[in-house]
Amino acid sequence: MLRMLEHSLSDGALYRFRNPRTADGDTVKMLQLLKAFWRSVSMVFEDAWGLPPRRSRLMHGAGIIGVGLLMDAIAERYAEVDVPTIEVFRQELAPLRDVCHWTEGVWYFADGRERKWNEVQNIPKDIQMLAMHLLTEYRERVVRGSIA
Repeated sequence: MLRMLEHSLSDGALYRFRNPRTADGDTVKMLQLLKAFWRSVSMVFEDAWGLPPRRSRLMHGAGIIGVGLLMDAIAERYAEVDVPTIEVFRQELAPLRDVCHWTEGVWYFADGRERKWNEVQNIPKDIQMLAMHLLTEYRERVVRGSIA
């Protein structure tokens, strides 16, 4: 969770609520964003939410970081809105439900690799592979879908 927050504070959605000169930030807005996003995650992926990491890769380091990058991408897409609502986040995440295998099944990655759900580990190459998968699927299923 800390790595996800650090990334978002330095390069993601939480960064825009910081004052770069003082490093102070609007913690109320940051918390509002985090609460809205993670509440929507709990709704969209309710079967994987709150389980121990050994039973849910969503609650695992790789899942937290990967999904945190989705938070940044969605918030960037809605940059004109101060903080996207739970419903906005939920609608943006829902199309990913079918390609996320947090608790069972097999992940099918774009480069042809396959991994059983519980073989995704909290190591840099797996984190990157999962994050790229989530972001690619988000762009394909949501961003491009709304442009067409």
